[in-house]
Parts: sequence; C-alpha cells; structure tokens
Amino acid sequence: MTTVGDQPADDDPSVAAARAFVAAVAWGEHHRVWDMLSKEGRSVVLRVASKRGMDEGMSARLRDGTAASSEREQFLTDLVNGLRADLEGSNLEGLDFEPDPAPEPGRCRVILVAPMPASLSAGLPVGSVELTEEAGEWRVERLLPRPGVAR
Repeated sequence: MTTVGDQPADDDPSVAAARAFVAAVAWGEHHRVWDMLSKEGRSVVLRVASKRGMDEGMSARLRDGTAASSEREQFLTDLVNGLRADLEGSNLEGLDFEPDPAPEPGRCRVILVAPMPASLSAGLPVGSVELTEEAGEWRVERLLPRPGVAR
C-alpha cells in the first residue's frame, strides 16, 4: 500500500479525491465528474470542447449553468467518454494512486499506476490527476494521460 508520511495513501484527502474522480469516470457518473472539477478544470474542458467545434453559445450556457437539460446531458456524456478514451487500455477500477511526494500548498498531483505482476515491476504509470483545493475540498483541474500509454 502506498503511504503518505505515516498514513496510508487512502487517508490522504487528495488521493481520495483522485480515486473518487477516476471511479466516477469508470462508472459513467457524469454529473459527479462535472461536480468534482475545479473552476479552472471546467474552463479547460470547455476550452477544449470549443476548439473541437462546440458552439460558443453552448459553452457559455454550460459555464453559466443555464444549458438545457438535454444539452448538458449530451455534453457530460461526451466528457466522460473522452476521459475514458484518454485512459484507454487501463483497468480504471484496478489502478493504484500514488500521491505527490512534495505538493505545493493547495495543489498536488496524484499518479495513476497500473499494477504489474510482482515479478515484473512496481507498476506502470498511466496518467496523473492534478488537483487544487477550493473551498476546503480537493477538486480536479486536469486528467493527464501518460504519453505513449493511453490511446
């Protein structure tokens, strides 16, 4: 088990948040995924969607929380599918989570590690979750697949 100081990593709130986010992606809990994104994380997602052709008006409605229910549902479904594609080939329910050994105040990174058979290695990093603290809770800013592992 990965540890943070003297505590198991599961006791680390940032690791728990990263684990909950990945579980929400794995289970298709698209509203939970959106709720767990930081303000900056939502802005990043909407910028990427706009660059890929999403209408600016829809982006503004999603940002402001005024999108029609059908627009919101379609967007969030597409978001979760995109996050799953970023981690394609990884068993999302079987990942280990390794905390940042030297986090900055209010910011951290949690490494997503696919376990390997004990005879091979300690594990294969498949991505990371960058988190920030907002209103006393850890929120996700970015999910970054490891280049060359995903897709």
